[in-house]
Amino acid sequence: MSIVYTMNTGYAMSMTETLTSREFRAHLSEAIDRAKAGDATVVTRNGKAVGAFVPMEVLEQARQRDEEELRRLIDERRDSSTVPMAEVMAETLERDE
Repeated sequence: MSIVYTMNTGYAMSMTETLTSREFRAHLSEAIDRAKAGDATVVTRNGKAVGAFVPMEVLEQARQRDEEELRRLIDERRDSSTVPMAEVMAETLERDE
């Protein structure tokens, strides 16, 4: 097990533990306790980070940011003029030549 420090989204500096997938399975209850306390656990496989076990607040904040960004993009597109599909296809075909 190695310990690294990271910045949690929307939180002050917290400690993130990095575990192999085998260590994570063996210490799942500790990872749950860490998440409840506001800390994250990064899971690695073959030395590469493959996932993270994070507090629900972090996940909810990420979902909210994604939703806000999607709403912003929809509003932006709604206010802009549209391009006919024929023009898009013609431009695409020109690029292929």
